[in-house]
Amino acid sequence: MSEPTPQPSRLPRDIHIAAVLCLLISGLIGMSTVVEISRLAQLSEYKEAIHSGPGAQGDNALNAHLLMAQFSAEDSMREPRSFLLVSLAVACAFVFVAAARILRPGGLPREGMRRLLCWTSLLAAFLRTIDGAQFQVVVDHMGAALVKGPFPAQWDATQIEAVKQYGPAVLTWFYRGLTAFVAGSFVLLGQYFRSERVRQVVIAQDGPTE
Repeated sequence: MSEPTPQPSRLPRDIHIAAVLCLLISGLIGMSTVVEISRLAQLSEYKEAIHSGPGAQGDNALNAHLLMAQFSAEDSMREPRSFLLVSLAVACAFVFVAAARILRPGGLPREGMRRLLCWTSLLAAFLRTIDGAQFQVVVDHMGAALVKGPFPAQWDATQIEAVKQYGPAVLTWFYRGLTAFVAGSFVLLGQYFRSERVRQVVIAQDGPTE
């Protein structure tokens, strides 16, 4: 009788959790990036829908005004932004596959997947940082539009003044915080998988090479 094929031992808990986090973050960012690419390809249709839709009037006029400011700013950078987002989506796909193969190698060496995960995580962090800086231009246009209004009729002068004073700053710091969180997560995970301890554990998991 032939001996059963030995099964790879389980990963330590911290490496397992880190790989799962890579799966979650790369999956979420990758999917949202693909949605953003699709939306950029249909900017004209979105702008036309706002112009002709009921949302451009009444209480929803402010939302429509902000969306138009966003779409106009994105329209001026559609091609370079689309290229950047496609690159980010590809990087996230590599991070996702590498993390999945570290969890379930399927006959592939985990060490190769670890190295791939390290560099693609750092690349995703770099691209997401550029994406955040690029989108800051859009946020600036939205902030300027927010100051100008139009505001809902039921808002009093105090509400309008507060929005004018703090609204642009809130938008700016929200998107900056989001960029820092996502890019920082990719950096931390990439550096974690570059550590000597993780490398030694993964090599031991692969077993002796022939």
